[in-house]
Amino acid sequence: MTERPRPPSEHSSIPQIARDLLAIDRRSLAILVTVPVVLTLLDYYGLPWHYTRYVERAGRIFPGRTPPFVDWMGGLTLPGPIELQRYVWWGIACLVLLVAIPTIVAALVRLSPRDIGVRLKGTGRDAWTYLALYVFILPVIWLVSQRADFQQTYPFYKPESGAFEKNFLIFEVVYCLQFFAIEYFFRGFIVLGLKSRLGIASVLVMLAPYCMIHYYKPLPEALGAIGAGLVLGVLSYRTGTILYGWFLHYAVALSMDVLALGQLGRLWPE
Repeated sequence: MTERPRPPSEHSSIPQIARDLLAIDRRSLAILVTVPVVLTLLDYYGLPWHYTRYVERAGRIFPGRTPPFVDWMGGLTLPGPIELQRYVWWGIACLVLLVAIPTIVAALVRLSPRDIGVRLKGTGRDAWTYLALYVFILPVIWLVSQRADFQQTYPFYKPESGAFEKNFLIFEVVYCLQFFAIEYFFRGFIVLGLKSRLGIASVLVMLAPYCMIHYYKPLPEALGAIGAGLVLGVLSYRTGTILYGWFLHYAVALSMDVLALGQLGRLWPE
């Protein structure tokens, strides 16, 4: 009588856990541990209202003082009024957590910024695909810009005297850099960083956390992020660059801001 193969033991121990962890591919382990760590730090410390909350708290307890994390940065004074400062803080947090830290981690596992998508050479023919996507999406942006929930949400920083005032332009620069951080982290660090290990499945690994960062936004946008994340993820996987995705992502966001302001009658100074 042939003996059935014995199933692997379900029992575990500390040494076995350690062996299992060490058996994971080093690059995959570094990337997939970094992802939840930096996203958690961003969600707890790097969002716009964290800055505002700390300023208000510090003002009540120590009048005239800036938040502790600003003091740690050498007493850095962020530009503009408090409503703008909170978005500047958000932009800085995104660049540190979604760009600087992943770049260091990538270097430790022998990945350069070029390897994870910061490249244009040899990708020129792919630019037309992104342009076609923008033309396709533009009517959708116009339609949703007429919804009250989108007008209430966008732009994040509402200009007092039209879209060409200095503070709003500073906000848009920060907003643009924030989108670079998003594309670098999700479509570069995750998708391209895991490409050689997981293949096209790296796009699906990226999809869940990318959708989740949209939970503070209107429901149609959060659901739409699933499709957008899939498309941008596959494109970065195929083209090897995140730069066109950055341009497309910001072009869509800028169009949303301009159209929402136009719907509210706040695009031009009164």
